Amino acid sequence: MTVRAMRAAVVAIRAGLFDDVTDDVLAQEDQAFGAAVRRRAGQPDHSRVPWTRAGVGGRVILVVAGHAGAGASTVALALAEGLAENRRVQLVDYSEPARSGLAAAPTIELGTDGAGWRCGRRGRLDVIRLARGPADGALPPLPEADADTTVVVDPGWSTTSALLDSPRSLVDCSLVVVTRVTIPAIRQTEQVLAAVSGEAEVAAVGPARWPRLVEANCGPRLGEARSKGQVVPVPFCRRLQTTGLTGDRLPKPVAAAGRALAALVAPPAPPRHRRRAVRAGATR
Repeated sequence: MTVRAMRAAVVAIRAGLFDDVTDDVLAQEDQAFGAAVRRRAGQPDHSRVPWTRAGVGGRVILVVAGHAGAGASTVALALAEGLAENRRVQLVDYSEPARSGLAAAPTIELGTDGAGWRCGRRGRLDVIRLARGPADGALPPLPEADADTTVVVDPGWSTTSALLDSPRSLVDCSLVVVTRVTIPAIRQTEQVLAAVSGEAEVAAVGPARWPRLVEANCGPRLGEARSKGQVVPVPFCRRLQTTGLTGDRLPKPVAAAGRALAALVAPPAPPRHRRRAVRAGATR
């Protein structure tokens, strides 16, 4: 059985076509696949994910969960605040309002705009969330940003699940995958890393030193990321487990992990005077 035939079978099952799968279905497998994804409750059409089609202007960093309950919203906020120390950053939350982990994160609410976004501020960080869930499954485009603005996207678990059905939707952006340090979590995260093309940074929520049983169950992609220094430990915080993300400052260990992840994902540019000195030395 060829790979194409197996893919067509999966597409047909998801589209509800269990009998009489003809060549027309094979020829239009992408449309059938998109229709199947759209019918999944609470999950958007991956073919209309906004950051894959149009230039956003600045750099996009997508923070996805390796499994449900990984803590991606906390990592996205810590990363965005770490990046905001030396650049302009927008944190965009694509979760449905009722499921958003960032609903109470802004310290100042600025109201809604005409494009379906609710805007807020948190220190130097712009926090932008969906004001309402998309009625037809289509996600609204990212808010306009300057060319020098870095956009950190928290797609939410429902959107992430749909994205992973078509890894092509994860191109043209930097990727951070969040996992807990448990055996089931790293096994699921390994599948996510295997599904995406290119490299991804990993934020591991839990102890910095992994238990031996967890290390023994570490897959090849996650093991390679650890050997390359692409895994950043994020300490587990009981306070956040109780309060969630509010307008209060993040605990210092979590904020420090966000800065470490920011330095890994988007290293700061050297000072201008240093660059000039390097150029002067090169001309000599």
